[in-house]
Amino acid sequence: KNLRQGIPLQGGGKYDLGAMTMPRQIEHIESLIHDAVSKGATLVCGGKRNDSLKPGIFFEPTLLTGVTPDMRIATEEVFGPVMVVIQWKTEEELLSFVNNCPYGLGSSVFSEDKGRARRLVAGIHAGMSNVNDFGVNYLCQSLPFGGVKCSGFGRFAGVEGLRACCYPKSITEDRFPGVKTSIPKPWCYPTADTAPEIAGDLVGLAFGQGIYKKASSAASLVLGLITATKPSSKKLD
Repeated sequence: KNLRQGIPLQGGGKYDLGAMTMPRQIEHIESLIHDAVSKGATLVCGGKRNDSLKPGIFFEPTLLTGVTPDMRIATEEVFGPVMVVIQWKTEEELLSFVNNCPYGLGSSVFSEDKGRARRLVAGIHAGMSNVNDFGVNYLCQSLPFGGVKCSGFGRFAGVEGLRACCYPKSITEDRFPGVKTSIPKPWCYPTADTAPEIAGDLVGLAFGQGIYKKASSAASLVLGLITATKPSSKKLD
């Protein structure tokens, strides 16, 4: 209630809040507040256009308590001077509530327990998070800026931002002179009848669990490569 609102270029600029940028945004915010109040939220202060500053499009600083997940203001963007207070009991409940929002640009967690703050930050689905601060990530231009979900994709600033301005191109070549990549004969067309089994042995050698599985796959792979024969050619009717 004590926040000062006015035109920054007047009154020596001694104001805490300025005006909205779009006239229709006031109607949108009023709609969100009316929806919340009709579903049980408490309007502590504000909640309407500041008539004392007409014709400017000023919206009074607003505080809503008792906000629940079923209210529009819990999941829709406000873009106005509105603070909502939400009660929660467990970290799991809090993260479920926060991540239910379709947006995920910036976030902040304030706590005297930094371990808990880091744990919550790790669970928030957002492109940026701050511990015991707000928006400071934007001041660090070496950090990527961007969101997730409906808050967009891609990044600017930082290494990731530079890469977003590029078209990645993958190029391969043989590393060692005289060594050329070739396809083993069992897999050259027409493939050998045992080609699937040989491929399975190769997978077992690379990803098999335990030394016995890898050794068994290696032995079977070598034997398969040596004994593989091409299928006999047949005329098609």
